[in-house]
Amino acid sequence: MRILTGGLCVAAAALCVSGGVAMGADKGLTDQSFVKQAALDGMTEVELGNVAAEKAASDDAKTFAAHMVKDHSKANDELATLAKSKNLKVPTQLDVKHRAMIDALKMKSGASFDAAYAKNMVSDHNKAISLFTKETQSSDPDLAAFATKTLPVLKEHKKMADALNAKVGKTS
Repeated sequence: MRILTGGLCVAAAALCVSGGVAMGADKGLTDQSFVKQAALDGMTEVELGNVAAEKAASDDAKTFAAHMVKDHSKANDELATLAKSKNLKVPTQLDVKHRAMIDALKMKSGASFDAAYAKNMVSDHNKAISLFTKETQSSDPDLAAFATKTLPVLKEHKKMADALNAKVGKTS
């Protein structure tokens, strides 16, 4: 879930894969549920980026993936530090749903992988933007500030994912 130039993206994830990682965005969002979803999405983004570094056929997909790993790793660390300071639980491993997303992409290779990865990054970043937009209204000023600071990065990632999808997204 494709997408971050200032080094502050959690979404994955975007951000992340086929069903959309930021699924908590449409439910009643608590600070704890935001932290959990953002952390899972961010970890997924990093792992998907690492998978793409190995399996992607195009240099564009590999470059995008490296950008996602860098930005999401930084944002994940920042979120974890912030959450722990507020006694909020941060997942340390992926849940079954996020693991399944990664495993599904691992089954693909070459141009088919690139297309699926790009499509997932577009979808996941849309969902991440929604999740983070909602969290900007948090009653916790620190979490709201984190979401506000991260949101432009997620939007930039979305633009990057759109561009990647336009280049490599033709294969199914």
